[in-house]
Amino acid sequence: MKATTMSWKLVGWMGVLFALLLAGCSGAGSSWPGMQVAGDVVYVADLDHVLAVDASSGQERWRFPPKDGNAGACAGSYHAAPAVLEGWVIIAAENPGTGESRLCGLERGSGALRWVYPPSDQPPLGPIFAGLITDGTRVFVGTGDGWVLALEGASGRVLWRTRLPEAGRGAARIWATPVLSGTTLIVGTMDHRLLALDGESGMLRWPAPFQARGAIAGALTLDGDTLYAGAFDDHLYAVDPATGQERWRFRANHWVWDGPAAAGDRLIVGDMSGQVFALDRQGRPLWPRPFQANGPVRARPLVVGNRVYIADEAGWLHLVNLEDGTKIQSVHLAPGRLLAAPVAVADRIVVAPTGGPFRLVAFHPDLTEAWKLSR
Repeated sequence: MKATTMSWKLVGWMGVLFALLLAGCSGAGSSWPGMQVAGDVVYVADLDHVLAVDASSGQERWRFPPKDGNAGACAGSYHAAPAVLEGWVIIAAENPGTGESRLCGLERGSGALRWVYPPSDQPPLGPIFAGLITDGTRVFVGTGDGWVLALEGASGRVLWRTRLPEAGRGAARIWATPVLSGTTLIVGTMDHRLLALDGESGMLRWPAPFQARGAIAGALTLDGDTLYAGAFDDHLYAVDPATGQERWRFRANHWVWDGPAAAGDRLIVGDMSGQVFALDRQGRPLWPRPFQANGPVRARPLVVGNRVYIADEAGWLHLVNLEDGTKIQSVHLAPGRLLAAPVAVADRIVVAPTGGPFRLVAFHPDLTEAWKLSR
């Protein structure tokens, strides 16, 4: 094996070991600044606050906890991507000392706290690393100790709770942001599985889980009638969401953290060696050679038109030609690291660096800077 490949393998192992240690202590908060977009607003969970930020100007609309307010039972750290509904933003608040979490319903227009689950007089949930998702009225949550919940977004009322098989033995930990396929909720686990639950009842649907050979830790991708999942066995898997049956697999050069970006007839996916691949819908490479970033690519690339935006852990944001994978431009945000996927909103490309002096940085499509939001 080439020395460069060995060095990137070592970097990847060290990075994930660090994240695992964090997870054992208080949750992987420093690794997951969660972003969500609705309208022209970016909602970001950035450890000490959740903020609503105007994407055009970079002006803060509100923050939680407020500067002059008390978060009550929702005090703690915030890193899971919020769920944004009409009128509501649902966040996860983690106690950094215990790793236990509560879900909090905020008014979308003001950030005011309106409900907490579980309430302060009841035991909290386990750690929440995975992004929260919604179907418009309900919120679906996976926990780091193997529970999946559905709640009514406007009230926090629990509709169902399901404990995944094997969850009692340190397995079934959920880090991956789940997806909804029709009425089926699909979750990935750190013990290498994909499981499907009925969105109405929480009952398991597939005859058996899909089994990879490595942890499934990042966001899943659903595009049309195919589910895509990256795994720590260096593969990207394409799976039938109705049955859990594998359709094909692609072997990358290192762990695949997030699922791919889907763009027309192709899929764009990165790995922890820093390579980014363009594949057709049967998993065959399309670019003459993979694009090589300057650090591990944990986050899903972003495709806008005929351009691809790639964030790497060394703090670089790259602009690449979708057709052939050639680089157009790169910018460096060090000392910040880019672990979360870029988002496109209001003609801006927005990233959330981990570390460094800025919470959010926005660029014009050509990667000239538009604005920065300081910590």
